[in-house]
Amino acid sequence: MTTETRRPTRREERRLQTVQEIKSLAMEQIREGGPDAVSLSGIVRQMSMSPAAVYRYFENRDALLADLVVDAYDDFADSLAAASADATAADAGDDARLVAVLTASRTWATAHPNAYRLIFQTGFGSGREFAAERTVAASSKSMAVIVDAMIGASRSDSSPEGRAGSTPLAPELEGTIRAWSARSGLAEVSPLILSTAVSAWTRLHGVISLELGGHLEAAGLDPAKLYAAEVEELRERLARV
Repeated sequence: MTTETRRPTRREERRLQTVQEIKSLAMEQIREGGPDAVSLSGIVRQMSMSPAAVYRYFENRDALLADLVVDAYDDFADSLAAASADATAADAGDDARLVAVLTASRTWATAHPNAYRLIFQTGFGSGREFAAERTVAASSKSMAVIVDAMIGASRSDSSPEGRAGSTPLAPELEGTIRAWSARSGLAEVSPLILSTAVSAWTRLHGVISLELGGHLEAAGLDPAKLYAAEVEELRERLARV
């Protein structure tokens, strides 16, 4: 027996359209002036709404920003998951899946620079400004895809105990890695792999951030080649972990 999916009512459709329009205008404000430029009153004027009407959709500016952050993280994670699934379906191998996932990270960032800046270049995407219960969970989704691809490309035991005989992390580093892994839902993964993931995260996002800022091009450097070199270095590093 099939179950019919309930279609939204016309009122629900209008609400969804209005919410999407509000978000689109907010992202335009972010493009022009960064997250601090987001203004509900400015959006109200552009949409010819009454000042009180917008609060039926978002309680305040922070609620709108939180939704934008979660939307961006979800879209980012979905793009990485799709790249991982495509590589798996093509039976490309674990190394190729890792490359596909990390390449998808840069592809998404360059295609959505304003969303990227919102979640990775401001405090709004960190979970420290507001809505931590939503933003931390959303941000962890993309990291989980990356870590899973790294586990596949690693030649080591991915359990928290790690591979016997492997070089342990310094106690101070292991402590902060384990705290982060618990916060991110990755406590069952080897700290060695997770420390490699954090290192890769900072280096790869460093290349992307410099690219989006125009710094690499200004220096005559090819962002795609630099990024590919970082990905290859990571792949080789994982083979030794």
